Amino acid sequence: MELLALLSNSDDLIIPNVKHVLKQYTVYPLKTLEEVEELYCNIPLNLFLIDTQSHKLSSLDEFLNKLDDDMVILITEDKISYFKQGNLPKSVFDCIDSESLGSGLTTIVERALERERYKNEIKLLQKPQNDIAPLQAQQPAERADAGFFPRDVFPSRYEPLSSQGGRYIQERVIVNFAKMLTVSFDMRKLFDHFIDSVMEIARVSKMSVMLRDKDGFHVKTNYGLDPFLADKLILGNNSMLVSWLSRTGRIMQKPQSYVDSSSVDIKKEMDFLQCSISFPMIYKGKLIGILNIDNKITEEPFYREELEIIYVLCNYLAAAVKDIDLYHQMWYQKEFTKNMLSSMSSGMVAIDSDEKITIFNQQASEILGIDSTTMIGRDLRELPSPLGDILYETLVAGTSYKRHEVTINPDQLPLGINSYRLMDEQQRPMGAGIIFSDLSDSRKLEEQRRQSGKLRAVNDLMAKIAHEVRNPLTSIQTYTQLLNEKYTDDDLNSFYVSTVRDSITRLDSLIDKLVTFSSTQDYTFTRESLNETINEISALILKSLPKTHSFTMNPLDSIFFINADKKEIIKAVYYLVMNIVDRTPDGTSISMSASPVIKDDYSIEVVLSYGGGESSGDNNQSFFKPLLDIDHLGTELNVPISQKIIEGHDGSLEAGSKEGNNVFVMKLPIYDRRSSRIPVRGGNNER
Repeated sequence: MELLALLSNSDDLIIPNVKHVLKQYTVYPLKTLEEVEELYCNIPLNLFLIDTQSHKLSSLDEFLNKLDDDMVILITEDKISYFKQGNLPKSVFDCIDSESLGSGLTTIVERALERERYKNEIKLLQKPQNDIAPLQAQQPAERADAGFFPRDVFPSRYEPLSSQGGRYIQERVIVNFAKMLTVSFDMRKLFDHFIDSVMEIARVSKMSVMLRDKDGFHVKTNYGLDPFLADKLILGNNSMLVSWLSRTGRIMQKPQSYVDSSSVDIKKEMDFLQCSISFPMIYKGKLIGILNIDNKITEEPFYREELEIIYVLCNYLAAAVKDIDLYHQMWYQKEFTKNMLSSMSSGMVAIDSDEKITIFNQQASEILGIDSTTMIGRDLRELPSPLGDILYETLVAGTSYKRHEVTINPDQLPLGINSYRLMDEQQRPMGAGIIFSDLSDSRKLEEQRRQSGKLRAVNDLMAKIAHEVRNPLTSIQTYTQLLNEKYTDDDLNSFYVSTVRDSITRLDSLIDKLVTFSSTQDYTFTRESLNETINEISALILKSLPKTHSFTMNPLDSIFFINADKKEIIKAVYYLVMNIVDRTPDGTSISMSASPVIKDDYSIEVVLSYGGGESSGDNNQSFFKPLLDIDHLGTELNVPISQKIIEGHDGSLEAGSKEGNNVFVMKLPIYDRRSSRIPVRGGNNER
């Protein structure tokens, strides 16, 4: 465990950077020389890091000359200029530029610490053999009652140990120990009463209790230590002191002389902890904590009885700490289970073997409309029927219900229920539970589905009615043609027949659109040549297009095939052109072009471009919403029907604008390509 002091006023740059780079060490930041000197007098420090940009080296000469060799690392603005000055104090080990902290500081610190270790080992080897006192003289003897210091090291007091006011120390220790048993699993109170108990046995200047964590032993409570150091002190699992206490389970006194390198490390660690004696806290044969105490404030030696009592209290403290940890784990588990039950989207009710309700979560309360606090501990028969019956049957007979649906009276509340039996470690029944959810929303959704089915049935009926109306219209049209042929000289009759024929044609077209729009189409897909299909579309459009509009078509250079119902595809494009005619003024020119496109797959893009009329780019979604204008139903159905047909062919239809003209873009997947040398557009690439 290494402790480094950092002298700097740079809170925003040097201090955070050094702490980040040396996060494996304890770095104590200090701002003044007085603070450094005070810390150095009280705590053994391994290294000093000095920021020469905030503290001039000339003002620190007296302090630096008091330090041992190679204990100081300077953080400078320019490392080279400092070395050129020469005459640096012997305590300076190395310098580093402030801009190089991240890349070089760790290496320099490791070299300095390694040099310090070598120097300590050399000192140990250079000591005369007769000057080295055996370590066993300060440690417990290897014997049956080992774990305490021998009488020749710590004398025993044979008279009663009385304290101030005439009361026996033993009595006051027992009182404080009794308080430890009444802390109600409060770790802080437990430590407070423990420290009071130790203080009644021996008044010491410093004390700390360390507990094992995942990465070592941390200070959990202390008396007389610097708060910053107490928070940063840690003994790793590979610590020599930890290893010795864990291996022997006995008391360790700080070595005054050395016999090997381990005693050197133990003394250094106890110097950092500012203690003279360390007690192990053993629980079930494992070291879970360490009690460290310094010398008595009266400088009296510790007596055997005092150490025995403290040792016993440490083991009781270890057991209490583990019990409190176990209690908190159980409490956290209980709270976790409680929060999980309260956060469930389903209701949950459980009973024990005495048929009493033990769990009634918040969701169960909301679904059933019953206060959960009034149900805990009540008999299961107070649950709404048939929940109590299901729980009883599951508990007694072991019957498990899966996705079982019941109705709770009188509100006719539908519930979906799963039940299960609770077993103990011997697989004996100890209770039962049910998880249920409100099916009201599911029932509403099912009702909506039924209504949707009815609506589809109505659409099919409308399609059938339209189909039946078409048959007599065919006959009427035939008779009108015959009548026209018979009375060819009658101008009035000719006008009448022409008007009737046009009306019947419009009516037939409207009915055809209604059939296509309202019913599910069964397409007859065949392999069709796109070129021939486009030619037939052009011929139909030119035949039906009024003289007020013009139409041009740009033919394809290559041969492509699509999987389509040719009649329906022709109808889709025809309806789009008729929509353009109905919505544009006279003189509008319509052009159609087709080209292959590749993005995710190969497709053919058929574009209808026209000028004038409504802007497809500004309001393109309105073209796909039918029945917006009931007076122009035939026109309103054109684009939606085209979209339905194209999407039925796994294609897409979009309305927009391009190069100042309005466009309809129809895309259809390519079924086959006859020519391989064709330009294919894909984003910004062509091939």
